[in-house]
Amino acid sequence: MLARSAALVATGTTAAVLLRGKDGSLGPNMLLLTCAYAALAVVLVVEVRRHRAGERSSVGKVVVAGCSAGLLVLAVAVPPAESGDVWAYAWYGRVVAHYHANPYTTPASHHPNDKWSEHVDRVYKNTNSVYGPVFTAVSGAGMLVFGFSFLAARLFFQMAAAACVAAAMFIVWRRTRSPAAVAIIGLNPLVVVSVVNGAHNDAWVGLAVLAGVVLVTRERLRWAGLAFAAAAMIKVAAVLPLLAVGVWVWRNKGWRPAAQMGTAAAVAGVVGYAIVGGTTAIEPLRAAQLHFSGPSVWKGPNRWLGGHGLSRWIATTATATVVALTLFLARRRLEHVDPALVAGGAVFAYCLLGPYVLPWYVFWGLGAFALAWRSRLTWLALLHGAVLHLAYVPDPEIHGQPLDRLFLRSPLQRFQLDLFQVWVPLLEVAIIVAVIVWSLQRPRRPSNAVY
Repeated sequence: MLARSAALVATGTTAAVLLRGKDGSLGPNMLLLTCAYAALAVVLVVEVRRHRAGERSSVGKVVVAGCSAGLLVLAVAVPPAESGDVWAYAWYGRVVAHYHANPYTTPASHHPNDKWSEHVDRVYKNTNSVYGPVFTAVSGAGMLVFGFSFLAARLFFQMAAAACVAAAMFIVWRRTRSPAAVAIIGLNPLVVVSVVNGAHNDAWVGLAVLAGVVLVTRERLRWAGLAFAAAAMIKVAAVLPLLAVGVWVWRNKGWRPAAQMGTAAAVAGVVGYAIVGGTTAIEPLRAAQLHFSGPSVWKGPNRWLGGHGLSRWIATTATATVVALTLFLARRRLEHVDPALVAGGAVFAYCLLGPYVLPWYVFWGLGAFALAWRSRLTWLALLHGAVLHLAYVPDPEIHGQPLDRLFLRSPLQRFQLDLFQVWVPLLEVAIIVAVIVWSLQRPRRPSNAVY
């Protein structure tokens, strides 16, 4: 009964945030989201205890499925509440479908009189596409068919995100038969508000990574390589789970299967990028490498040292530490029966140490984590995602203003800025230290362990 009530609370509070829309004030939205995350935590704690006691789930698959479906429908029905990225997506697709041009060299500022260009957020006006060939193909096709109105285009990208999330929930259910595992996705405010309502293509990445993990467990290694390649051809950082799972396959199945998966991914990636322009499509990524998000652990060092021309060195160091943490987390979980935590850990490493991280990036590994929903690493990832989301809740009073020009009127605004710039980086450092220490100290576990 407690788990069902908590599921309903999570559903109601998340729905309230969606209905408040982009003009919803900061205080109530943060309170609603905090309640939603707390309710989701109650659901998971209750389900873990019942699982350990050998009892049946108390939340019920019907409750989770019904609440999740309702939230997904509502998330598509209302305009994005937190992000305007959908209009940048629409613009890149319009460049392909309408102008028959290259989105990697044609920012919105090149066509200032185009009504679609006017909708693109100011910060992206001069930004070329940083997304891979899979995104370019899908967005171009979408705008060719649905580019006749802003509403149709928005619904296309939102429905694509919702379909990917629904597919991920279905796969997780088929693999786990656990309502709690499905709730990690379907009742998660980050997924509903940031990913689906925000229409973010990170939903596509998360589904592809999850599909790759499942295909590996089914010995379909070439297809797994193609799935991981598809994820990387949407956002290139998704090459990390491919690397981590490749290590797992090499350790557990031998170098030939690992080579099969890696070769399939490499060939698909080379062909895909060659079609959309080769190095031209990669060039925007080099510029994006020097961007640092506020909650990143690298933002402070870049602020202190970037003016001395060290930004590229800092970015390179960040990339190296992400790869190192990815390999460390993978190595400590090579004996697990499947690579779910290996793939999820790779994404978690990026979210903790990446130079530019946004809340919806968490979804890249969330489906894989849901397969091992009782793992402490999964719970740490959920905690980090929740705090990161709260740090990014937009405030209509100050949204869009540069940080150095902000005039913070209330203690709540100052608290969120501190959360954004101080507490999230400190939490990330604490999680990194805890994961490393715990991983080094934990005893060897049998191959079917979830921890």
